[in-house]
Amino acid sequence: MTAPPRLGIGLPVYNGEEYLAEAFDALLGQTFEDFELVVSDNASTDGTRDICRKYAARDSRIRYIRLTRNIGAAPNHNYVFTQCRGELFKWASHDDLYARDLLRRCVDALDERPEVILAHADQAVIDGDGKVKVP
Repeated sequence: MTAPPRLGIGLPVYNGEEYLAEAFDALLGQTFEDFELVVSDNASTDGTRDICRKYAARDSRIRYIRLTRNIGAAPNHNYVFTQCRGELFKWASHDDLYARDLLRRCVDALDERPEVILAHADQAVIDGDGKVKVP
């Protein structure tokens, strides 16, 4: 049996084909690599399944779970959380991008301050035209 990863990333998704590959690329390109990415597909009806299978075949850190029926957004979030094995946990979204050092910086911050229970980074919004907007 392999040791659990340091970080479990839970990515619940439903019909996320438009941006999912970009989100996977951003997560898989992280400088911190000791993680599992658990994807819970809530019975998507678009190309989400094919994208997930393609990426899971290329990277063993991805565990793809396809639900046979849509259980709703909140239950899917709860479900993917229960499937992660990491000591630490992070949510991910199918339509988010991540700086290459996000995971490393968050894990380092938690390691440096054991009394801290949450690490989060700054964020920006990308509009439909691809323009970055800082909130």
